[in-house]
Amino acid sequence: MEQRDLLKDQIEQLGKVLAKILSDFLGLKSKGQGSQKIEITDQRLLSELDIDIKMLADFTKKELKNYFIARKFTANHLEILSDYLNETGKVENALNKEEVKIRLRIAVELLEIADEISNTLSLDRINKKK
Repeated sequence: MEQRDLLKDQIEQLGKVLAKILSDFLGLKSKGQGSQKIEITDQRLLSELDIDIKMLADFTKKELKNYFIARKFTANHLEILSDYLNETGKVENALNKEEVKIRLRIAVELLEIADEISNTLSLDRINKKK
């Protein structure tokens, strides 16, 4: 009887939930009403994964890294979350300019942390940072 590592299962589940939340946001975004969709998705991140985007804005890069390492996020998880923050920054008239800057800053920092965690330099992440 094969026994799977519970931590590994939880990490895989985390990735699936993140991917589903991002996918749902992108589907909602295409239907318009951007700010409402961002609110809904931010709330899902908070309720399902205990990730408060507003709280992340107050973190330094080191605090962000420690926060996500403690929660067993992989580089791939950070990329997915970064993609979400990047997409929310692109939604026209949904956020004020300061909120957009904060989300894009966090998105870049998450990509940098993903580089550090994975100990690799990804061309895809380099392009996303630009």
